[in-house]
Amino acid sequence: MAGDLPASVGARVEEIMASARQAAEALEREVEQASAQRAAEVRLSAEQDARRIRSAAEATAREHLDDALRRVQAFADARVRRISELTDALTAAAASLPEQLADAAVVRRQVDELIVALGSAAEQAAREAARPAIKLPGIGETTTPEHS
Repeated sequence: MAGDLPASVGARVEEIMASARQAAEALEREVEQASAQRAAEVRLSAEQDARRIRSAAEATAREHLDDALRRVQAFADARVRRISELTDALTAAAASLPEQLADAAVVRRQVDELIVALGSAAEQAAREAARPAIKLPGIGETTTPEHS
């Protein structure tokens, strides 16, 4: 039995070692499964966060784009209104041009008539300057109508 004891202890050690290896392998599989499951959960959570962040970013981008479009539209509307106002003012000014041109023609004709009248008056004054001086009566003298 003395020889059996070491063999029995050796066999028992072998059994314990085999059992420990099996337990270690089982534990390793369990850890791998738990790690894989945790990795999958982390990846799923990260993907959900990424979708949430992307969705928020897209919403913010849409808001900025909508705001920019509103500002551009407001600017364009203001420019269209200003151009319309200027067009109306030009149209009104153009409509009054014939009347203003007619008034200018009347003024031009009147100026021409005034120039002709002034020319006639200048000629008359020149003719009169060539006449002998008119004798003016003295104080208390009466005049006779010789040169009327």
